[in-house]
Amino acid sequence: MFAQFQSRLSAAGGVAHWAEDLAQAAEIIATHPALAEQRLIIPPAFAACQPWGALLPLLSARGIRLEEATIPERVADAPAGLSCASLAIAETGSVFLADNALAARIVGMLTLTHFVLVSAGQLVPLLDEAATLLQTLTRPGPQQQHYISLVTGPSRTADIERTLTIGVQGPRALCVIVVATPASDPSLSREEVKDRDNEL
Repeated sequence: MFAQFQSRLSAAGGVAHWAEDLAQAAEIIATHPALAEQRLIIPPAFAACQPWGALLPLLSARGIRLEEATIPERVADAPAGLSCASLAIAETGSVFLADNALAARIVGMLTLTHFVLVSAGQLVPLLDEAATLLQTLTRPGPQQQHYISLVTGPSRTADIERTLTIGVQGPRALCVIVVATPASDPSLSREEVKDRDNEL
């Protein structure tokens, strides 16, 4: 499935990487050209988000300055931002983003390069599978999410003299990192992880 996801995302102008663990994911981010200024915008409370919060010390150890998103003016045109996705969809090369705070939402809307983390266990074959999650996350209640989007590639528009332009109303680059074994994921045994990776 990863090969299909990578191909579909590439066709839409994005890039997908496979990382065996969070350390490899941190290396991919830290060595990306968008981190030339060693500055990365993260959503509020990202450090407490499991399993992805464990990535932040790894980035800090590589000299990356982490800044929590606040108001749009502080985030707009920042060189790089980091989010996590609820799903990645192989059929379309899309990632499913769901947030409950505007400050988290704008990380993927206003930074110039948007990095998205997703667990290999959340890589699904068909777009239809996102519908079930959408119904769950929009149901009124304590788990309801108010900012939901499917993102396929960087921002693009052809409204300007019918010429396709990248990054006018959003990120110029989208980099999705599929992580095989997030460090804090206790839900899969070693054997289950091995079987899943063989299927992918």
